[in-house]
Amino acid sequence: MTVEEWLGADNKIGIDIWNGKYRDGDNSFEDDLTRISGNDPEVRNSILNKEFLFGGRIVANRGLSKRDRKITMSNCYVLGVDDSIESIFDTARDLARTFSYGGGVGIDIGKLAPRGAKVNNAAKTTSGAVSFMDLYSTVTGLIGQEGRRGALMISIPVNHPDIEEFITVKEDLQRVTKANISIRVTDEFMKCVKEDAPFKLYHKRESTGEETIKWVNARDLYLKLAQCNWNTGEPGILFWDRIKSWNFLDTYENFEFAGVNPCAA
Repeated sequence: MTVEEWLGADNKIGIDIWNGKYRDGDNSFEDDLTRISGNDPEVRNSILNKEFLFGGRIVANRGLSKRDRKITMSNCYVLGVDDSIESIFDTARDLARTFSYGGGVGIDIGKLAPRGAKVNNAAKTTSGAVSFMDLYSTVTGLIGQEGRRGALMISIPVNHPDIEEFITVKEDLQRVTKANISIRVTDEFMKCVKEDAPFKLYHKRESTGEETIKWVNARDLYLKLAQCNWNTGEPGILFWDRIKSWNFLDTYENFEFAGVNPCAA
């Protein structure tokens, strides 16, 4: 069987995606079926009958590790970043390595200090959480993945003092061009939006104890978010309280989400 017979000759997009993202070199479709199914007849037939198909990175990479290829069979990951220059650039390194293996990444920048916070180095104050989005976007654009660029999701809590800068960052079409961005919205914020009430933005630096507090009108902030989404398609919204409570691990008190991967975009 050929991929054209499997997907249908008129399915030009599907055929192009298969050949561009999932086909192993010059392999025939039959060769790739053997590789992807692990030569298991039951799995092979399920794929042929369109009853079952592995996730994207498994389809692309299963069997390639036998040829000493450094690849992953997980689509997406979440990387943490702490409020230090070392952690920021360690995350950039880990981002590059994950992309080189074929994975996508989610990063939440909520721990990073807001613009103007004091730092004990030559800069005296930080350029803020949003400024480092450009670094992670650049890394994403630099690391190739055989015809597909890396997938990056950057998120931030809605109560971070840099939230307004985050909302509008992609209004500049030259910035953060290799990432999707979303805001971790809480029930408290949505309640303030509904009531047209003030909403507190807050960040405390663990290293110095410095607190940054701002007050904004929740509805105005939400309307700004909606307008930017209309203009550019971003930022998106992550309903964070739903994510925390509607999952298979919500019964474990010591479990918490560090962020979301690009699959949640």
